[in-house]
Amino acid sequence: MRLLPKVNPTPEQLKVLADVKPGFRIIRGAAGSGKTTTALLRLREQIRVREKRRERSEHVAPVRMLVLTFNQTLRGYITELARSSAPEHDALQLEISTFSSWARSLVGDVDIAGGDETSAMLRPHLNDFATSRQHEFLFDEIQYILGRFAYDPDNFEPESLSEYLTVVREGRGSAPRMARPTREKLIWEVIPAYVNTKQKRGKIDWDDLALLAAKTGPDLLYDVVVVDEAQDFSANQVRAILKHLQDRHNTTFVLDAIQRIYPRFFKWSEVGIQARPEVIYTLKENYRNTAEIASFAYPLVNELPSEDDGTLPDFSACHRLGAKPLVVAGKYGEQLEVMLDRLESTADLKRESVAILKPRGGGWFDKVRTELHNRGIPYCELTRQNEWPTGPEVVALCTIHSAKGLEFDHVLLPGLSQQVTPHGPEAGDADLERLRRMLAMAVGRARNSVMVGYKPGEESSLIGLLDSNTYELVKVREP
Repeated sequence: MRLLPKVNPTPEQLKVLADVKPGFRIIRGAAGSGKTTTALLRLREQIRVREKRRERSEHVAPVRMLVLTFNQTLRGYITELARSSAPEHDALQLEISTFSSWARSLVGDVDIAGGDETSAMLRPHLNDFATSRQHEFLFDEIQYILGRFAYDPDNFEPESLSEYLTVVREGRGSAPRMARPTREKLIWEVIPAYVNTKQKRGKIDWDDLALLAAKTGPDLLYDVVVVDEAQDFSANQVRAILKHLQDRHNTTFVLDAIQRIYPRFFKWSEVGIQARPEVIYTLKENYRNTAEIASFAYPLVNELPSEDDGTLPDFSACHRLGAKPLVVAGKYGEQLEVMLDRLESTADLKRESVAILKPRGGGWFDKVRTELHNRGIPYCELTRQNEWPTGPEVVALCTIHSAKGLEFDHVLLPGLSQQVTPHGPEAGDADLERLRRMLAMAVGRARNSVMVGYKPGEESSLIGLLDSNTYELVKVREP
């Protein structure tokens, strides 16, 4: 699977690379602005500077570097990129990991409850005041609480979460409204009961893991750290990272709050980072998307709360023009047929990369696999893969979540139905805002073309948000 091409630093990026002073740096930018590339170029520059310092001072300790990514797929991708940015040398120790894998290496052997088990432990404590339809939202709300506010997982006290009662609930929509009585019930009743259940079963959850990693004595500290897709790290995950830094560290956070798809909002000051203007770099130029792709994505996130770290896609900042994205209306098999016909006639399937993305994995890809097999198109699967595939396949199947931070020449999104994008009916609904950001992020993975498909009468409400002037519509069959 092809990686993004090597690039020379742009004037925007050179400003970031020239800043070699110790401390925190925050790189903001919309999809396609080269945030990850800039961070890896910065990593390479930090290596060069620190190697020279090491030679002058005759230090024997190696330079320790850590790159943390959002998920396993992105880890595999960045590992391949970083190998070309960080030379192999005995004086350098480069570690590339997801946060969870890194934290587990610190904490040791722990029994972590998965998502289904966590839901099962929470559900009995929600039944008396919430319908089953509301459970999923409240599961996310509890994750938001436990990820944002610091507490001791070994000696849990609900008082440690009391700031949640009055805090403005940013980063996950304004609806459903979380009135104070519901907030009180969560932190005084539901969460303590959940913690007690975990302790009885000898379990921890992923939020506990971050706090335990922060408590772990740092035997070795890091000189240079890069945190990619930082908008989807929780406050407690960032607190854990900060506990493992050298005094004269260089730590870079790469993010775009517009692309946040998990309810993990926090302010930099909450974790002890002073986000002063001189440590923040905003990348405005869009080097990945064509102007047509950026225009297509824009309505999905326009008017959503952008927060301080958000950057809207800007078609005026794009350097290339291209064809309008394609929207196909028809049955699922018909969508695939039109998309793959168009792809085979316009793309170079020996050199150009293709991602077929779905909101969910597993069986949702079965028909795609069959159709690709019938056409003789080889493919690989990226979701939850630790290593970036190095085979000749140029077509990849991937969930939208696992595509975060990646880049492809062509992106296909068939089967965008309401079934796979459910949300509440209220304005400002947290699930709808998350889905809008998620689809915009998926569209933003594409360099040259985007195709979206839906079945008339079953289409996702996200389709109605798109501007019909920004795409070509193909109706396979009138409903």
